[in-house]
Amino acid sequence: MTEEIYRLAAGLVRPEEKEEALLRLLCREAERRLTRQAGEGREECREALLCAAAFLGAAGLIDSRCGQSAGGSVEKFSVGEVSVTTGSGGTGGGGSDSAGERLRRQAERMMAPYRSDGEGFAFLGVRG
Repeated sequence: MTEEIYRLAAGLVRPEEKEEALLRLLCREAERRLTRQAGEGREECREALLCAAAFLGAAGLIDSRCGQSAGGSVEKFSVGEVSVTTGSGGTGGGGSDSAGERLRRQAERMMAPYRSDGEGFAFLGVRG
């Protein structure tokens, strides 16, 4: 399943040759985490798990790219009349969330119905 996840993630982020090993590791770890969270029902949610793990792997690579460039990590930098200021790495499209963060949220929404670990459960509007 890891190779399928890698191919999906690679289609999203188009890794350079030097990034392929990192993306494979990110995908493998995402698969392990989501498989563990899905528990016994992992076969029932195979398609969601494939997509969600690919999104998480891609998000990790996007975040590593942002850390290597000025794409969101520099807050202020000035030399003479030249000034560079960036924010949180937002890529447009509404809000200040990074592309990686949006992919992570989508992955969490995909897997929410299949979680067996109890994470993400909350009581809303409970009167005491």
